[in-house]
Amino acid sequence: MAGRTSRALRRTGCAVGVGVVALGTAGPVQAASPVKPRSKPGVLRAGAGQADITPPKLGYFLGGWTRADRLAKGQSTRLYANTLVLQRGTQKVALVAAELFAIPAGLQADVAKEVADLGYTRASVVMAASHTHSAPGGFANNPTYNTAAPSLQTITEPSSFVELLDPAPADRQLYTFLVRQIAASIRRADADRTQAAAAWGQAKLSGLTMNRSIEAHLRDHGITVAQGAGSAAQDPGGYEHTIDPQVDLLRVDKVVRHGRRTRRVPIGAWSSFANHGTVVKSETEAYSGDHHAAAWRVFADRVRKEAKVPKRQTVVNVYPNGAEGDQTAGLTYTGPAGAAEVGGREADAMLAAWRDAGKRLDREPALGLRWTNACFCGADTATGPVDATGKQGLGFLTGSEEGRGPLFELTRIPFEGVTSPIDDPVQGPKVVVPVGSPPKAVPVTVLRIGDVAIATIPGEPTKEVGVRVRAAVLDRLRGASVSRVAIAGLAGDFIQYVVTPEEYGAQSYEGASTLFGRNQATFLQERLADLAGALAAGAPAPEPFAEDPSYGVKPDGPGFSEGAASGRIVGQPAGRVERLGQVRLSWTGGGDGVDRPVDRAFVRAQRLVGKRWRTVDTDLGLHMLWRATRAGRYTLEWEVPADAPAGRYRLQVTASRYELTSDEFDVAVSRALRVEAARAVPGGWRVRLAFPPARAGVDLSARPEPVVVQVPDGALRRAGATVLLPAGAARDGAGNTTGVTVALGR
Repeated sequence: MAGRTSRALRRTGCAVGVGVVALGTAGPVQAASPVKPRSKPGVLRAGAGQADITPPKLGYFLGGWTRADRLAKGQSTRLYANTLVLQRGTQKVALVAAELFAIPAGLQADVAKEVADLGYTRASVVMAASHTHSAPGGFANNPTYNTAAPSLQTITEPSSFVELLDPAPADRQLYTFLVRQIAASIRRADADRTQAAAAWGQAKLSGLTMNRSIEAHLRDHGITVAQGAGSAAQDPGGYEHTIDPQVDLLRVDKVVRHGRRTRRVPIGAWSSFANHGTVVKSETEAYSGDHHAAAWRVFADRVRKEAKVPKRQTVVNVYPNGAEGDQTAGLTYTGPAGAAEVGGREADAMLAAWRDAGKRLDREPALGLRWTNACFCGADTATGPVDATGKQGLGFLTGSEEGRGPLFELTRIPFEGVTSPIDDPVQGPKVVVPVGSPPKAVPVTVLRIGDVAIATIPGEPTKEVGVRVRAAVLDRLRGASVSRVAIAGLAGDFIQYVVTPEEYGAQSYEGASTLFGRNQATFLQERLADLAGALAAGAPAPEPFAEDPSYGVKPDGPGFSEGAASGRIVGQPAGRVERLGQVRLSWTGGGDGVDRPVDRAFVRAQRLVGKRWRTVDTDLGLHMLWRATRAGRYTLEWEVPADAPAGRYRLQVTASRYELTSDEFDVAVSRALRVEAARAVPGGWRVRLAFPPARAGVDLSARPEPVVVQVPDGALRRAGATVLLPAGAARDGAGNTTGVTVALGR
């Protein structure tokens, strides 16, 4: 894994898991004494809520990878819906980020119906997906998005293509669970409302992501190169012009009273950054929120500590995704440890933006929203017409660079860049394949909060689409004192990719997956600009196109099983483990992971402190991965954090219907530190210590940053003219040390 972890992850250590337990509080929570909301009707009110949306059953194919042979066989991180609600006067908005690959319009509409009694509507529930590829598939209202490519073992069998061409309807059990849990996150946030203040901050995050479709991007500059021959250096603006480094963040603090004085208690943020959810690859075969999971946990944990937020106050980071269509860290970073590395760097940038916003907190920020449902319907645009029906392109079939599909594995041929000799007036040079029937109308929203507007896009816009949408929306809002526009991609519905007309001509994976033709981006840009104009003028939004997004799917499925009534440990941890080593536990219970409870920890790591066992980490955090078979055999790996206190530990399994406790074991300091550099200084040597890089796909945690320590002459030895650093003579701040003698120099 390339790079080193951020300071955020090094500092949080094992506290992340404990912090998430506090974040997952099921009931309404408040800090101190809330200021009475009736004191000033125009003052902002806000609340934070969260709910566990991890399916209580394994076996679903991993949405995003859409392969029938990539099933969830375990859990790397829990999946969550994080929510902030904002209210001024009668205007009420719920900002929701769900750790899913997409948000179907029908699911969003059903969530809004579940909370209609609280005053929310389909328009005012602004819901977007993080686009992790390691959440479940098979819940979409439109069966097109329940497609899963045949496995490599069956791809040569014609019958295996039946599900590809005629996908299954939504799994109603899963669909119902998701609707109710996402709605629960809104209810919890709504119950948490009290007077608040908000402001926007901004930061730049460069060097983490790259443009995975550089040849298509270069066409925005009029540069045409063959597939595989492009590079960021060919962009006239250089590397930074090929990515979207912008981090936009809305900070929200409660205003609470202490006697006659008030203070601000942070409850979290809404964040936007463009980065695909493809760091955790399909081979992991486990539910995972990918880098988003690390980013919001680390951010929330650091905000909680920095601002001394009361334990029972929920703190969230509502982090969906930005203009990420061609933006990824997944070509450089891989696996759970890679996701922790990437998320830690995102959290660093978000915390910088959060601190920046703290200088401008406003108790009466402007709050306004315009929403419509826009039908493509063969409409004309400034760059030409869009299609009336969506059509899939050939390049879609072999997947993206982060994880090609089974067709590529069989043929070794990537169909990206393959074009038709016939340039269709609407679909251009796309080679059309008869897969799916996308929706013909999509919801779009412009939401103003303070001096920034959020523009939602119901799919995956490329970086350049984001640039153009921001400019078009901002142009219509400048007179309304709006200074910036943030992008919320994958919001409200899912029509796959959105590329510029120029990028479309390359028929890359993204262009081939742009359904309504070369002018689709222009259509969405114009609809969003119309909404912005209506918002600025105080006029109503265009009438929404009447369409039932449910496809007949209703949230009326059965509940999930609570699992087995008992379990039995069949494999105990080793008696001793060093930090960053993995503790393993095995037990038997209900099949397919159904024993795991919702909204509370399944596995806890506990340390003996005096005569009491204290929980120091859980499977709600970032350091545990468990799997289960259909027969009910569970295996757990807990990767001991690099700063976990040395001492006596045990693991405790708390299933829905049984509890198990492991044998005790010892955690010791790590002896894996290596000397990366050394130089003589007066009185000793200055030594740079670092852990070995995390093993991609094996390790779960990002590695701490290297540290520089000074070792006095008295701790060194000599062998002739050579200066030796004895094992254990150099330590980092947590007491980890080197395990072998190292020759420093002469």
